[in-house]
Amino acid sequence: MLRLAGFTGAPILSALAPFIILPVISRIVGADGWANFSAGQSIGILGMVGVLFGWGIVGPVRVARAGSPQEQAVILHESVYSRLVTSAIAIPAAALATFLISGPSFRLESVAVAVAMTVGGFTPAWFCIGQGNPRGLMVFDALPKLAASLISLPVVGLTGQVLWYPALLVAFTVPAFAIHARVTAHGGMRGDAASRGLRTVLRTLVPTAAIDAAGNAYGSTAIPIATAGLGASEASSFASADRVYRIAIMAVIAFGNAFQAWVLEPAAPDRHRRHRLAIVSHVSLGVLGGLAIAALGPWATALLFGASVAAAPVPSALFGVAFFFLSTTTPLIRNILIPSHKYRLVFTATIAAAVVGLATMIAGSAAGSAGLVALGVAASEATAFAVLVIPAVRALRQMPEPDVTPPGKLTS
Repeated sequence: MLRLAGFTGAPILSALAPFIILPVISRIVGADGWANFSAGQSIGILGMVGVLFGWGIVGPVRVARAGSPQEQAVILHESVYSRLVTSAIAIPAAALATFLISGPSFRLESVAVAVAMTVGGFTPAWFCIGQGNPRGLMVFDALPKLAASLISLPVVGLTGQVLWYPALLVAFTVPAFAIHARVTAHGGMRGDAASRGLRTVLRTLVPTAAIDAAGNAYGSTAIPIATAGLGASEASSFASADRVYRIAIMAVIAFGNAFQAWVLEPAAPDRHRRHRLAIVSHVSLGVLGGLAIAALGPWATALLFGASVAAAPVPSALFGVAFFFLSTTTPLIRNILIPSHKYRLVFTATIAAAVVGLATMIAGSAAGSAGLVALGVAASEATAFAVLVIPAVRALRQMPEPDVTPPGKLTS
């Protein structure tokens, strides 16, 4: 419970940080610019996935299973060098994609926020999760984002210049990431342990990077697709519904972070009970969160972002359905299938989800229907759950309990 509280606090702060400044930004950019700015944020999330290149999935598992702090330091050292390479591709790609998709209203600001969020791929959050270290997650990930939003609030409000937010976001997060890497992955911390070559590291990351990319192909493209096909007013309303959904996902991340290191502890004597508790908790969160998004989404977005860009009821309800399936599927992937090296199965599920979701979203955009685009998000998460639930249950049943017999104790 203490770990859950710690890992919940940091993601909640990360989730609340944009809410501090986004209501001001939405009113400055108006209905025309809000969809563009939100598209930049979504593309930035895709860019961040490109920078991480699978570390967000496989990294926590490797760190949790590392035998010593020196081995953990080697893992972080490898990740820093690999992400420097992937960022050289992801940052320009995110900037160009945002420029091409966005309309003329606040295009520069949209590109800037896409770049700032792409740089977030250097976050040490996944490393702190694997360590079971909520304090590090708070200090090096959540607090810099919170500080950027708090300082941006009066500056953007007084000047009307939205560019201050992405600039301050980079100014606060990059030094925090660099300090964590210096403290944790410095040569003295690694001792005599040698890092693997860069090509080897990137090659081993390809399976999980493909899973992450496929998952975000349908998870973070809804706003750009909606922006490309819907009118400015309807696209901005859809962006508000999607924003509530993305913020709510932080609760799923918090639960996943809290349970992952605890469930995967090598010497856990009650592993199956821990798995069951994680699954029940995620299902309960999915039900409650999904109902909250459906019922409160239109009211909350009108209050936060303004009535002119408030979410409509139908997309809000469909995002609630998506939230339920996303939350329910999370422990199956993070705690059972990925640790069991079922990469091909998870990749197959994400590809199936991407095909179903993207086809539905593109059809909705072409038809000018925000509800159909939102249905694509819900259908993608439901497809992933349908493909993975039975194999995950089988894998859990076949998973042996660890041998935790005390040293020197005789067994029959």
